[in-house]
Amino acid sequence: MAAASSIQPPSIHSSVARESALSPEMASPESRQPEDEEAAAAQPSEPGISLRDLPDLEPEEIERRLAKTRQELSNRRKILIKNLPPDTTNQEVHEILKEYELKYCFVDRNKGTAFVTLLNGDQAQDAIRSLHHSTVRGRLINVTLQPTDSLLCLTNLPHTFTAQQFEELVRSYGNIERSFLVYSELTGHSKGYGFVEYMKKDSASRARSELLGRPLGDRTLMVQWMDVNQLSQEENLHSKCLCVDRLPLDLCDSEELTQLFSETYKPVFCQVSFYCSMHA
Repeated sequence: MAAASSIQPPSIHSSVARESALSPEMASPESRQPEDEEAAAAQPSEPGISLRDLPDLEPEEIERRLAKTRQELSNRRKILIKNLPPDTTNQEVHEILKEYELKYCFVDRNKGTAFVTLLNGDQAQDAIRSLHHSTVRGRLINVTLQPTDSLLCLTNLPHTFTAQQFEELVRSYGNIERSFLVYSELTGHSKGYGFVEYMKKDSASRARSELLGRPLGDRTLMVQWMDVNQLSQEENLHSKCLCVDRLPLDLCDSEELTQLFSETYKPVFCQVSFYCSMHA
């Protein structure tokens, strides 16, 4: 198969298209992952392991994993304050944000803008709610989350991959703002993809360059840039697009593939892609 991004326009759904040949939502008994995540982190992922062979998780463990993902998803702690008076000082910004714990603050006086990193995402959201469209010396200020260009989506991870293994995989390329795997809400098992946001763009670029195409067990990693706005809500994390490889070489008709999947659920989109050699 060609890369998933060649099948659909770039989106959250195409970026995570290689999560599995059968998603947990389509066949939930197939999604199985080791119960003890910390113990599993010390072991390499087993190549070729069947998802059906992995044990069920306790409800408490499922909720723990989902809660961790929700926490990291919402942990955007960098805010942007615009339309400040041109002579605003760093100390004045600290005073404006005195209810919060500042980790970093830079004031661009030429643009009347302050770049601020707070303790966590909860503080950032509270600061936005409290201070957006408030006034500073008669000027109406805008307080929003900072945009980021350092967010990557890693797909085609082994389903046995743990959060600790994922962090170890990505942390050697630079300081990380947040990282998390995506789990099935039904089973708590990894869907085979995750996200990492670096503090700096060059760290993300280096990670993408070195991880893209890297073998991991019997899989090959896929790495794509992500638009942070597509991760604004938890439900957007869950892919609705599947990439199916190792199809018969004589399967050339998308309609035939549609009929095959329609035995379970009828797809809204289905397409067979080819390499230049015309092999599926």
